[in-house]
Amino acid sequence: MHYQRLPKGHFALTVVYLITGASIAASMVFSLLLFLSLEQGLLMKLMFGGLALVFEVGKFYIWYEMGERVSRRDSVGAAKALCFYAVLAGLSIAGSVGGINAATNTLLEGDAAKAGEVQSYNDKIAGLEREIDINEQAAQAYIDMKRIANGMTNMLERNADLRQRQDELRRERDQVAITSQSSLMGLMSSLADGLGWPLSRVQFGIVAALSMLLDFFAAFFIALLGDELRFRRSQKQAQLPVITEASQEASPVVPVRPDYYHEVVNKLRAGELRCAKGAVSRMLEKPLEEVEDIFHWLLQDGIVYRKPNRHFAVKV
Repeated sequence: MHYQRLPKGHFALTVVYLITGASIAASMVFSLLLFLSLEQGLLMKLMFGGLALVFEVGKFYIWYEMGERVSRRDSVGAAKALCFYAVLAGLSIAGSVGGINAATNTLLEGDAAKAGEVQSYNDKIAGLEREIDINEQAAQAYIDMKRIANGMTNMLERNADLRQRQDELRRERDQVAITSQSSLMGLMSSLADGLGWPLSRVQFGIVAALSMLLDFFAAFFIALLGDELRFRRSQKQAQLPVITEASQEASPVVPVRPDYYHEVVNKLRAGELRCAKGAVSRMLEKPLEEVEDIFHWLLQDGIVYRKPNRHFAVKV
């Protein structure tokens, strides 16, 4: 059974547009974080910020344009567009890495400050513990000198106060420790321990992977939208009404064969054209999406048939 491709419905296109827009916006934000951190002056911030936006918008349009040239079989133009895209994508990924790295550094600095605060409590508790040990040693000396009544009581009271202060410090330290580490810091620490890497290398690996994934994610959906637009344009050029999955059964239509359809039929019957989609596409200089429709009509009209190996052949 031959499958005829249909344009995507409104819901699918809405989802694709939302995902594409969110991906491009996130990529722009991370690039802006880096470029805006390069200079403190307002004018220079505006200049660098504008430069980041130009790179981002230009990069994604070039990816769309590369798809256009590939569909026109302009291999040289597609190669040029790919090279240009690679340059801008490299700049964008580097900017995103710097932007995400700056954001994670801010989180890590906050974690380090809280860790220092916890360590300060530990030092105070250890200092009190040393003082308690000294007092206990002094109390033992009073015992040895049989002067318990004169000095030992004061030592024990002092130690009781010190232990109460230790308990207070421990409660304050534990309260700080509960919120001392962000989830990102916990993730990076776990990865560093598992891989045996320093924390700085794990941090760079995470931000680089996120930056590249964000760029490739957006590029994929840009290509998806470009393919959908080209398909709808080819349908319009072939005078085919645009139908969606939801309206296919409700309003059946009869596609109109383009003028060159009869030329294809004559050449196939005369043996002047190989019965293959690639050959028809090269002869007509049409995209494969449009050739799919041509072979669908050829099957409907009984001009060709599909062999067991899924290839087409002209009916004799």
